[in-house]
Amino acid sequence: MNLSFGLVKTAADEAADALLAREARWLRSLEEVPELDDQVPRVLEEGTNPAGRRYIVISMYPARGETRAFTTDHARFLASLGKARFRATDFDVTETSAWLQRSIAEARGFAPEGVLRTLEACYELCETALLYWTGPYVLAQGDFAPWNIRNLGSQLFVTDWGQARAEASPLDDVLHYLMIQRALCLRPVTVPVLRQAMRRAADFAVQAYPEWSWRPPVIGALTLVYLLGVVLQRALALRRFDRADRVSGPYFKLLQKRSAWMPI
Repeated sequence: MNLSFGLVKTAADEAADALLAREARWLRSLEEVPELDDQVPRVLEEGTNPAGRRYIVISMYPARGETRAFTTDHARFLASLGKARFRATDFDVTETSAWLQRSIAEARGFAPEGVLRTLEACYELCETALLYWTGPYVLAQGDFAPWNIRNLGSQLFVTDWGQARAEASPLDDVLHYLMIQRALCLRPVTVPVLRQAMRRAADFAVQAYPEWSWRPPVIGALTLVYLLGVVLQRALALRRFDRADRVSGPYFKLLQKRSAWMPI
């Protein structure tokens, strides 16, 4: 399958410089994964423009229709991606755990005390719930959403890898796909909606990683990891906690209501 054209992405500021650098590193790394051939862009060129801003040129397909449903094609892609960078370990030694701790510490510089208490309590609950569970932590795309995915028959082509990260929860991309489109479209992100997303994520985990135990408390804890991560990521980007944010607001409410959806 031949790609149709090259897309030039140019950073507008320092933060975007870092994002493009991350994207280029991950895309070059993924070139070595045969299971992802023709499913992720290739870096054709990268450099700095006369204004000092970073740019990359990546291979792309023409725009195709997108689907809002999480299909077997999405599950197949994420299973292949997970195997590209895989580590079976305990939560407290993962990069995800370390990032959450660093981010909460950084948020102390601007988040209200009540918000901080909720964030810290949620992290402690993740750590406690996953204390005796060893499982797979994988490469996550980081913004797995319909607008970053082109459907090419039964194969996907996934763009925008600036948020990719290693040692992520294997549920992150599934939950993000199911939840983020509702939040950004101002549709309700409620406890019943989250429970439905958790069931779909659990089905994916059982199929993609059948060697591990996926008891309800594990699914609940990894869902908490996802929600906490998104709230922190958006807060750190703004350097403030914004309850009116279309994502942070409803996600934070779910953190506050964790006793209503987290299995004991």
